[in-house]
Amino acid sequence: MSIQSSPEAAVAARFAADTAKHTMTVVHDDGVYRHLVVRDPQHTYYWFELITTPGQLVFSGDGDSFVFRRLTDMFQFFRTGIRRDGSTDINPVYWSEKLTSRRDAARTYSVKLFDEEVARELEAVEEDYPGVGEAWIEHVESGYTTEYEEEARRALDDFRFGESYRARCTKCVWSLEDESWTVARRSMDSHTKEAGEKHVGRVEDLTFTFSDTGEWQLQDFDWWFLWALHGIVHGIARYDRLRSYGLMALAAPSQREAGAL
Repeated sequence: MSIQSSPEAAVAARFAADTAKHTMTVVHDDGVYRHLVVRDPQHTYYWFELITTPGQLVFSGDGDSFVFRRLTDMFQFFRTGIRRDGSTDINPVYWSEKLTSRRDAARTYSVKLFDEEVARELEAVEEDYPGVGEAWIEHVESGYTTEYEEEARRALDDFRFGESYRARCTKCVWSLEDESWTVARRSMDSHTKEAGEKHVGRVEDLTFTFSDTGEWQLQDFDWWFLWALHGIVHGIARYDRLRSYGLMALAAPSQREAGAL
């Protein structure tokens, strides 16, 4: 499970491939008390189970577990993800709001979102700071990785481009720019001595640095959470088909399965 975050379409395709040989076992089925197990009879990879009690659905399996609460019958709630033609349409934004287990498990750091935020920021300042984009690439390649959020944010914090400082008088039009803060500060002090005490000012840092990055949205839905949502909708759809065709007996656990459950 090395994928951290994927587009929903990619996860849907992966789910279909991962569960192509899965079968469903209905361990328990009594009103809203249900226990369904979906797995490949020959392998243990990517199995999952759905357990419902009044007002609650639990997804567990070959990864993190998730608990949802909204309606008395949570199958009814998730049936909104099943279209009339049998296709599925998950709603991760709305459904994640119904999590009563750890909500932060539903999202994870996204390199894609990070790169988009950086590109947007650099594009906005490229005219004022020519070459800043190439400098950012060289900066990252000099010893950083953006694959992990902590390291990506360290790269942001350490990046400086176009080192420059401006000393400006608040009383007249005098100003001076230099690559050294010390030179700019001393020039400001010299101007004050020559022009008089009223001619004071400050030194502005004109160097480009990333700002307000704490407000960047770098979290996207975790691929396993999206996979789990597909599992929930897929499991409910298969359960409904078995019931509508009167085939529930075919999904009953065998003696061997019953002993293992």
